[in-house]
Amino acid sequence: MKINFEAVEIYADIAKKHFLKLDAREQFADLIYKNATGIKAHELALKIYHSQGETEFSEEECFLIRQYANSFCTPGFIDAVNALFEASG
Repeated sequence: MKINFEAVEIYADIAKKHFLKLDAREQFADLIYKNATGIKAHELALKIYHSQGETEFSEEECFLIRQYANSFCTPGFIDAVNALFEASG
């Protein structure tokens, strides 16, 4: 699946009427780097940090992205990540 962490649409309200388009690469990569464990987390953090535009992520990486978002992020970012995966089918 291709994900563009340079332009993540994060909801600004619970009604999901407004959103901000943000470059989430550094913040999300830092979050994984500081809080997750293992070499897979390390590699994923670096891949997200160095990504440019739409980047292909494996099924396992997508699983980890969702897991880390759900474990460490704000509800608005969790909803944004879930929306990315729902849009891809």
